[in-house]
Amino acid sequence: MTVNLDQTSAGAQHHCYDIVIVGGGLVGASLCLALSGTALAHGLSIAVLDAASIEATTPTAAGALDGRATALAYGSRNLLDSIGLWQHLSPHAQAINHIQVSDQGQPCKSDMSSQGMQREALGYVLQNQAMGQVFLEQIKQRCSGFVEIIDQAQVTSITNARQDSQLKYQRLGQSVSLTAQLIVMADGGRSELRQQLGMFDQVQSYDQVALVANLELEQTHQGLACERFTPSGPLALLPLLDYQHQHRVALVWTQPIERQQELQQLSDEDLLIEIQQHVGYPMGEFRAVGDRQVYPLTLSVAQEQARQGLAVVGNAAHTLHPIAGQGFNLALRGNFALAAAVLKACKRGTPIGDLANLNQFVEASQWDQDRVIGASDKVMKLFSSKKRHYSAMRQLGLLAMQRVPLVKTVFTRAAMGLDVPLAQVLAMPSPKSSSKSASLNEAKS
Repeated sequence: MTVNLDQTSAGAQHHCYDIVIVGGGLVGASLCLALSGTALAHGLSIAVLDAASIEATTPTAAGALDGRATALAYGSRNLLDSIGLWQHLSPHAQAINHIQVSDQGQPCKSDMSSQGMQREALGYVLQNQAMGQVFLEQIKQRCSGFVEIIDQAQVTSITNARQDSQLKYQRLGQSVSLTAQLIVMADGGRSELRQQLGMFDQVQSYDQVALVANLELEQTHQGLACERFTPSGPLALLPLLDYQHQHRVALVWTQPIERQQELQQLSDEDLLIEIQQHVGYPMGEFRAVGDRQVYPLTLSVAQEQARQGLAVVGNAAHTLHPIAGQGFNLALRGNFALAAAVLKACKRGTPIGDLANLNQFVEASQWDQDRVIGASDKVMKLFSSKKRHYSAMRQLGLLAMQRVPLVKTVFTRAAMGLDVPLAQVLAMPSPKSSSKSASLNEAKS
């Protein structure tokens, strides 16, 4: 059975897979690719379900000033490179060569450079559309013999079990059921499926909103990223690849929740003026702003991230403040930790959905989650506070980062994701290798 990105055999009433991934976005698709080498080597079949219509097309820019972007840490680049995926993403990636961190109205600031860290970049910025299309193209080219993508599938129920877990979904008016050794929920923040299963999360509101948009610059950004802490909230500018000779940056601006409606209605001209007043001119003048999104910010962590035959990853497991751009990087490391646990189970000959095996994945991810979520939360509160002693603490921190080489190195390595060991998983199959297993899904159906 080959992958068909436009339709599936939804007319059949029941299918069997080894792994079912609920959610075909960046998290679900990257998990599929992290698992692909193991799937081919050990004869596993995978289904990826998504409620939306999915198409694999040639990656293109989402337009000069449209489309969300994601910051990839250098450690995430290394993870993707370890399975052979980075070479396909790199043409769409803008390198971050310098990072400037400053506190508005205060003299101290900190500068970090890729040259100082002896790396080609501190990180990279990619537009989500391009990244998602690369993921889907690689699944289509390398995994057609053992991965089926099922789009327009509305999952209605999941029942986890000691042997095979069950999932039911509706597609084009038909009811279909699946069984799998392992079901992975990668269906985004505040997952309704996770809630239905009684896997509740702990939620903390920040009483803030994030304004996300792309801006056009009058001059090249030269790979500079800026993090500006203002009295009303942090403001980040991330460099994007030029598009049709237009210089662009991605904006993530945190503001009090009381401004949500105002930020949505503010004219482009007034918005650009306000941003310029907060940031100054390290990147020159802002010329235009694209489509904007404004959404409330919360911190949520699922209190249970694995059960027998069931795992939770990505925003379904944790959503955090965008202050340090670590959300997708944390999710990606979680994906690779899960893929490593599946590989280990296959080598040992134990069921991949066994809770003892999944608990190893949770344990490997928990330390990473605790430190990243804790650090993001503390930094947000420190740099959002207007209290005078907090301002002094911020200045001392920035001064230490700038003047003490060891402090800067430790902080920069953490921001780059270089303080986390790389999970060991098998590389993606070659396009020729995947075709050799074309009959795998038919044998398992």
